[in-house]
Amino acid sequence: MKTLLGGCKGSGGYIMGRLLLCLMVVLIALPGFCLADDDSYSRQIQDLAGQGDGESQFALALLYEYGGQGVAPDPQKAVTWLVQAGEAGIPAACLYLGIKYENGSGVTRNLATAGNWYCCAAQKGWAMAQFFLAELYEKGKEVKKDNSLALVWYGLAEEQGYPGAKEAMALLTREMSEADRKKVDSLRVGLRNSKVDCSRL
Repeated sequence: MKTLLGGCKGSGGYIMGRLLLCLMVVLIALPGFCLADDDSYSRQIQDLAGQGDGESQFALALLYEYGGQGVAPDPQKAVTWLVQAGEAGIPAACLYLGIKYENGSGVTRNLATAGNWYCCAAQKGWAMAQFFLAELYEKGKEVKKDNSLALVWYGLAEEQGYPGAKEAMALLTREMSEADRKKVDSLRVGLRNSKVDCSRL
């Protein structure tokens, strides 16, 4: 099946497409992330990351992921800093970790863990994470299948104009029972009025 990113699901092109799309979103979202001409930037980022600054932890993770600015690529350190940034609540780090765990990119593939990380970013309003989380709920592999929750998350992504969300909603709605459709409105209200317990995926 072809995707919006031009690859086939399960192929390396699809995974790289998701990671690159996430990286583009992230670089736009982090105004402080710029590439200086020397390694002073990486030293500053390392200092701030060590002091617990979540955005700096995420920026350092990206430096370790891709290398540059005097930092050699180190996938293990990248994941360590990504997790710290995700635990600090940086939605871009949560989204990036979700993609890595969904695809087994530098970590052991684990869809439940991917869902937890997507949930972290989704509840902060990140449409891409909302869409990816909806996909996990719809597929129901390693994550409890829940078409009602999938429809809610697709709907939230669609409200922000996320590509493919409207179509996914239409297809899923046709497959759902009347009882599941009735659950959707109450779930949507609940998601908007409270934090989601991401550990229950």
